[in-house]
Amino acid sequence: MTHPVDPAVEKAHRDVVRLFRAATADELAAVCRAARDRLAALPALDPDDPSTWTSYELITADVRSLIGFLGEAGVPNSEPERFRSLVIRVLRYLYAADRAESGVLLAELVRNDWEPAIGESHVHTLAAAARLAACLHAHGDSEQARPVFERILLLRSRTHGDDHPETLLAACNLGACLNRLQDFRAAFQLNTGIVRRCERRLGRDDRTTILAAGNLAGSLFGLGQLEMALTLYRDVHRRHSRVTGENSLAALDAQASIAITLHKLGDYETARTVNAGLVPRFERVAGKDYSGTENARARLEMNLRALGRDEEADDVHGGMPRFGSPP
Repeated sequence: MTHPVDPAVEKAHRDVVRLFRAATADELAAVCRAARDRLAALPALDPDDPSTWTSYELITADVRSLIGFLGEAGVPNSEPERFRSLVIRVLRYLYAADRAESGVLLAELVRNDWEPAIGESHVHTLAAAARLAACLHAHGDSEQARPVFERILLLRSRTHGDDHPETLLAACNLGACLNRLQDFRAAFQLNTGIVRRCERRLGRDDRTTILAAGNLAGSLFGLGQLEMALTLYRDVHRRHSRVTGENSLAALDAQASIAITLHKLGDYETARTVNAGLVPRFERVAGKDYSGTENARARLEMNLRALGRDEEADDVHGGMPRFGSPP
């Protein structure tokens, strides 16, 4: 589903274009500052909500172009604070909307600019570094992401203490990275401790706590403790549905983990039922080309083939062959 661009975003885009069209070469720095401030005044749309992604596509194009002009004019992209916040939301959008490769490039650029300007330990520099690591992780470069996650955790721990919400989130991100690297024993130890600390400090229904629980379920899955993983994944799904809504991407991803675990346990029919429901829901929320939609469809085909229902499996992709294995 394609959502309309937010009217405020359309207006800001027109204003920025108008600024640059009317500018002379001598006015570039002043125009850059005016365009930067205009974009910084945009409303803080939620980048995790797919209904905002059409708007963020336009915002991202404007931000990337502006950062190039800022560099040419010698105007810092590290000010004002509201512009940094906008850039961080753009980076979150690039991660959430399957554009991690673009996210890596933008995150590296702004982190390198912000570190000398506002400091490596500044909350926004660390946020940019976290988005860099997340995009590397999503792009399949978890080996490169790991030291970035570790550095963020160290700096947040030094600045805020071990049980601060930002430190706990950094630890959660490292736990997810260790799972992806299949270092499941280290991940299990880390994630077990994080879950306890998050529950004590933040409560069971805090999003970071739920993220930590999902990471722990992933560690259990990797260690072959499938029944325990399934129980925890189901609990994570219930909590995400209650906190973020049953059709949020977080809740749908948790349900996808349930389906993966059911298939691994040999319960192909129940896994098929879950994936058959997920395909239209992912498509309705984020579109047919979104990775979650494509992965759910690939898992549904796999479930059907495991059940010996090859004709139905062929129809999942319109009779087109699939290459590779679903996640």
